[in-house]
Amino acid sequence: MLGVILLSGGLDSSVALWWAKKRGGYDELHTLTFLYGSREERIVRQVCEKISSLAGVKKTIFIDLPWLRTFSQMSGSALIEGKSALPEPKMYDLKNVRKLRETARSVWIPARNLCFIAVASAYAETLGGEVDIITGFNREEAETFPDNSLAFVEKMNAVLAMSTLKARVNLKAPLISMGKKEICLLAGDLNVPVEFSNSCYNPKGLTDDGKPVHCGTCESCVRRKRAFLESIGSDPTIYSSSTV
Repeated sequence: MLGVILLSGGLDSSVALWWAKKRGGYDELHTLTFLYGSREERIVRQVCEKISSLAGVKKTIFIDLPWLRTFSQMSGSALIEGKSALPEPKMYDLKNVRKLRETARSVWIPARNLCFIAVASAYAETLGGEVDIITGFNREEAETFPDNSLAFVEKMNAVLAMSTLKARVNLKAPLISMGKKEICLLAGDLNVPVEFSNSCYNPKGLTDDGKPVHCGTCESCVRRKRAFLESIGSDPTIYSSSTV
């Protein structure tokens, strides 16, 4: 059985990759990373290459989606360079569902996960046999992003059963029942090199040894901070000096 991990370089997808490596029972692992003009792309390729190399995956593939960049610009997504300013919620705002839904709309990429899974399933068919598409979808992000939910995974598997022919393709989300705190604990159990993962929407670069420098103020950074502090009591992430 083959595993194809949708790897963004973030904490969730990196932990999903290590889960596949250590607990998935796969004969071979591939990673797919999609490029569509988001702010974090200044370091995404380096981060995903590093993480894939550390995990010992068979193939590391990058796929450009220029049309998704165009659609994201048309929709005004703050994740795209040059568009609206990124929201910067405080840690206490993470309990305010109404506010979080507003920030989710501001960074929404049109049908992103739907597009990613469609492309990944086409790639999976070229491999043949039984192929799992593995994602970092989780309970916490599903609260504001419906395409991270268990319902989405179940419906997508029904679609994949009807839309693939030359391979048995299944969408799998091993973190689907977890919040970020639980994901950090699992990362420790699996010895994931989390210091090389990037959660930041607007990263400031890389250290000499390839560790991402996070802005520390975007929602994704704030969630990451909270998760590490609540799980292991310390945060191994490097943040820019202006936010420390």
